[in-house]
Amino acid sequence: MKTDLVEIFQTIRASLQPYATRGYTVHENSETGYDLYSEKNVEIDGEKVTERFFAGIYISGNAVEVKLNTTEFESSKQNLTEFGDNKAGLSIAELTDDRLKEVETLIEIIHTNFKEKEWI
Repeated sequence: MKTDLVEIFQTIRASLQPYATRGYTVHENSETGYDLYSEKNVEIDGEKVTERFFAGIYISGNAVEVKLNTTEFESSKQNLTEFGDNKAGLSIAELTDDRLKEVETLIEIIHTNFKEKEWI
């Protein structure tokens, strides 16, 4: 079990980084934050969208926050923490192998949602 926030952050970032080769762009890449955005131009309800948050991890206080874009995705049944602005995810202070697998699965689900919506 990992309890050091930097170690937790780096472990989860290593799971998220491969998505940068799947159509996402890195916006923040620092010692305390890493996030990816889709920059595919799409039109939704007559509004042009050129940039859409996909996922990010951040060291915040005494936990690592994993934030995912939950636009057009039912997240209430997933027991996720709401971060506002169509972002939900997990706040992690201790990382086990099972918890890491849960994070990786959630990221993959959101990626699948982006593919289905043709946002990437």
